Amino acid sequence: MSQVEKVDFTGLYNIRDFRADDANFVRACFLRGLYYGNSFYNLMPQDVFMVNYKPVIESFLINPNVSIKVACLPDDTDTIIGFSIMSKDQSAFHWVYVKKDWRNHGIGRKLTPDNPQTVSHLTELGKSLMIKLPKTIFNPFRA
Repeated sequence: MSQVEKVDFTGLYNIRDFRADDANFVRACFLRGLYYGNSFYNLMPQDVFMVNYKPVIESFLINPNVSIKVACLPDDTDTIIGFSIMSKDQSAFHWVYVKKDWRNHGIGRKLTPDNPQTVSHLTELGKSLMIKLPKTIFNPFRA
């Protein structure tokens, strides 16, 4: 059995602020990721979820108190490899997404606040954050 070598991704990506032209990517990944990545949301019909949850991501995209950070290629900042959504003061963590081929290399951790007080969307990562940070609570109503 061969051991898989861990590749160092340092320098292979940059983190920048959200731009308006990132909105479609963020919107689509958030909605699909939440629907397919959570065992409760995908119990409802997909069209019902998408129509009724789209206003949530829209509110994040326009809220001046929300910060969206984007991981991208250094030589092509339009190529997004991941993003996170959190409050500007990093006390509320809403979402992190990293493209499949880039996962498990610390990119999500770089996009995630160190000590959020709340997690608003409980996925497997959200649950793991709450276990690692026992003072972090689940609060889906926090903007």
